[in-house]
Amino acid sequence: MSKRMIITVGDARVGKSTVIKLLLEMLAQQGKRIKVYNQESFPVFQAYEQLATIKKFNLSNDDADAITDDLNHPELDVMIVDMPGQDIEKIIQYIESASLFEVVVKFGWNLTFLQPISHREDCIYYLNEIIQNATNNANYVVVKNYHFAPEFREYEENIRKKLLIIGGTEVELMALHRHHYQAMEKTGKPYSQVCQDLSIILFWRSFIFQWIKKFRDSVMNNNLAIKYLGLD
Repeated sequence: MSKRMIITVGDARVGKSTVIKLLLEMLAQQGKRIKVYNQESFPVFQAYEQLATIKKFNLSNDDADAITDDLNHPELDVMIVDMPGQDIEKIIQYIESASLFEVVVKFGWNLTFLQPISHREDCIYYLNEIIQNATNNANYVVVKNYHFAPEFREYEENIRKKLLIIGGTEVELMALHRHHYQAMEKTGKPYSQVCQDLSIILFWRSFIFQWIKKFRDSVMNNNLAIKYLGLD
């Protein structure tokens, strides 16, 4: 079983938090010991505090040092770091100043960049910057988020070939009606528990269940995604 450090990069409304929540439950079901670093000012992962250690951090101060310190933590299997895309230059500077690629290898971890993409061009810009700087020092999983777009032309034309050449892979997050999504978030429960929440009508719960299942199937039918996301 490999230890995995998973970094997500992107702005709001691309699906980072949603993907992390879905992944958290999959990891927890396997008994993985997980820690999540999050820069959001509101408790976006509060419902998952029984599944993982959640810690707020600021990339601009000494909190970032704790991330690399945790790579030497024997009680962790997976570390997820949620970073805002608008700080892409700071993120790259942090990776370089912390010698992250070397430190990850030193302590026996593997590094994965988990990148949800939507119709927004900045998603592709961030992904391209990450690939150019990390190259073969990391693995890559792109999540095509169909909630925001039916196609990903910019990605297909400019990035996909490069991603596959360096061993990256793709999974899919299907669209979920915004009313269903809002009702799910309003419960304040982990997503899988929402499927049993009687405050949400059965019809909606059925859609939510299928949405979760399709994401899990997309991941678990992809051997590279299983490995890169610490699910092996």
